[in-house]
Amino acid sequence: MTTTFQTEFPDYPVADMPAMPAHGNVVDTSWHNDACPSFASDALGLHIWIDYADKSVREFENGPRFIVVRLSEGIKTGHTVIETNDWNEVLAVIEQEKAK
Repeated sequence: MTTTFQTEFPDYPVADMPAMPAHGNVVDTSWHNDACPSFASDALGLHIWIDYADKSVREFENGPRFIVVRLSEGIKTGHTVIETNDWNEVLAVIEQEKAK
């Protein structure tokens, strides 16, 4: 069975999930023991955490909705690239990595 953010976080509103870019081979890496859904791209070397839009159900209510981490040899505990509440800033990071 393939896991997705919907299977791992059934309470996460599908309408709140931003559209993933078509390029970069971004795959759903969500795991129910994490605080929120996540997606990764080995091609881009990025792991993207997407917290709930509703701050009251986030692990850290005042934390950022989006966190992008640079993968270190496929390990998702690398360097934080950006923490933001603006999806367009995440897309800009993805575009920068794609251009490299």
